[in-house]
Amino acid sequence: MHLKYILFLVVFMFSNGLVLVGQADYTTAINASKKTKEAYKKAYSYILQRDYKSAKKDLNKLLKKDPTFVNAYIQLGYISEVEGNLEDAKGFFNKVLELAPDYYPKAYMDLSRIGMKEETYGDVVTHLTKFLTYDKLHPNLVNTAKRRLGNAEFRPKALANPVPFEPKNLGEQINSDDREYFPSITLDDELVYTVQIGQGQQGQEDLYRSQCTEGVWEKRQPISDVNTSENEAAQSISADGKLLVFTVCNRREDYGSCDLYYSKKINGKWTKPRNIGAPINSKNWESQPSIAPNSDAIYFVRGGARGQGDKNIFVTKLQADGTWGTPQKVEELNTPYHESSPSLHPDGKTLYFSSDGHPGMGGLDLFVTRMQADGTWGTPVNLGYPINTKKQEEALAVNRKGNLAFLASDRLGGYGSMDLYSFELPEAARPSAVTYINGITLSAETNLPLTAAVEIVDLKTGKVVVQLQTPRNGTFIACLPVGQYALNAKKDGYLFFSANYDLTEEKSLNLAYPLEAKLQPIVYKGDHVTKKVIREPIVLENVFFATASAKLKSESKVELDKLKALLEKNESLHIQLNGHTDNVGKPEDNLRLSDARAKAVMDYLIRQGIEAKRLQAKGFGETKPIYSNDSVKGRAANRRTEFEVL
Repeated sequence: MHLKYILFLVVFMFSNGLVLVGQADYTTAINASKKTKEAYKKAYSYILQRDYKSAKKDLNKLLKKDPTFVNAYIQLGYISEVEGNLEDAKGFFNKVLELAPDYYPKAYMDLSRIGMKEETYGDVVTHLTKFLTYDKLHPNLVNTAKRRLGNAEFRPKALANPVPFEPKNLGEQINSDDREYFPSITLDDELVYTVQIGQGQQGQEDLYRSQCTEGVWEKRQPISDVNTSENEAAQSISADGKLLVFTVCNRREDYGSCDLYYSKKINGKWTKPRNIGAPINSKNWESQPSIAPNSDAIYFVRGGARGQGDKNIFVTKLQADGTWGTPQKVEELNTPYHESSPSLHPDGKTLYFSSDGHPGMGGLDLFVTRMQADGTWGTPVNLGYPINTKKQEEALAVNRKGNLAFLASDRLGGYGSMDLYSFELPEAARPSAVTYINGITLSAETNLPLTAAVEIVDLKTGKVVVQLQTPRNGTFIACLPVGQYALNAKKDGYLFFSANYDLTEEKSLNLAYPLEAKLQPIVYKGDHVTKKVIREPIVLENVFFATASAKLKSESKVELDKLKALLEKNESLHIQLNGHTDNVGKPEDNLRLSDARAKAVMDYLIRQGIEAKRLQAKGFGETKPIYSNDSVKGRAANRRTEFEVL
């Protein structure tokens, strides 16, 4: 600890009621004689000049004349600590407590600070517990004491119970003799990170990227569309890789000392970066963003002007009109100290961040917190030792599967002073694994891309979990955790497209799901729809029945309501509902079941207000399979309900 800071604390505490004055058999700087006060003032001036030899000489002279002069012991304690003589320092502070514990209870804090250096955590807990029993303590000191107490209780437990940690350098394709840090990663394993080229004030920060394919990283490339001659750093890339939010500092036109900027990837090119504006940016310091999985929220860090003072995590949410809402503090995570580097996993409910305010190893530690049922964040959990150490651990990124984490480290054996590493994340710290759908919306007639509305619904809850509009090239990426989902794509003038995803098995999360959503155009001839283009029946992928029954399951409502909306919008559209089964059981039973299921769908639509004359229903039993019935997967596909245009 810097001497000036220590002395500032001493003076500060003396002036803020920490020194408790009363009648006692000891001398202080308050009740000393005029001659003693002058001698003490002279000794203190030597301390300010860092002339510790002269200061100690004069302080010892004062103690020789008056062995009860408490302030001399206090200053000798600080000098000994600064010089590294911790045993001497402890002796002086213990003497203060022996003579005058009520006059200067902060000596307990001083002893606890030395105990942290010596790793005598039991002593630290004892000293701090005693210190916190005193009344009229300054709030800042109380906060410091509680933080240190938490660390002293946490450290020995963490050291005795290390977590698995085997970091692997990402190699020369990623790292160099420059500084690499602040990793972020997309669903399809594109790593985006900050590189500082050069050191000190001459260092230039830029953004770089690398794609991992089958475990091999390609040679890193600068993101040239975004990088400038100024600094771009501390970024986040969206899960789908199409939005980049990053930090820019000290530009005249900006709101504060550091602001958030953004760029969008359109047709393979990044747009010119723009300031994200108010209310996210302010006269304060904004940095270290993390984009939510569906790009509908941004977590970031805000500090005082030029990054001074405490730093807290905020969140802003995308509003219905496309603007960003007023940022709100994430109260469950913030402390009176520093929180930084939020990183929200694609599961949308697991957040990693750094903090020096929660119990940890010291400095900034990495933590994980999980979203609760009410939308708040749970108690942060330290990732443990040796992931966290006495050094600063900051900025963690975790891949979509949740098993692999990325961080920066200055450990020996790297390519430069700071490299990127990966490691297997301990089970207790892992998020829910997610997979993703890599899709494109196309015209079934021309096979060319279409802009279309895509919606993914959780079939268990009926809640829309993804809602997006595809761009001109029709492409989209959506991440999905464990569950069962209905995907629908629609566009005016086209029949809707549907698909079903059952992601309840662990093995399904190791896959990425390519999808071609081909929408069939509705072509009118006069007032009627023609079948000239619409040749194939449309499978209702998300219509479900109870086993061996024509009773519709509740999960079917989402899909059937989409069909109802299509019929309402296209009043001349007439359709036939077709029911199909696999070949298990008697053919005549399968025919009856398929017919009953087709009629069940028709009856639902009629109850919803669709005219009966526009609908027909027919069962085909097992006579029209689309896959072989020799496999479970094939039989499941053959059990289907379709509609075709009449």
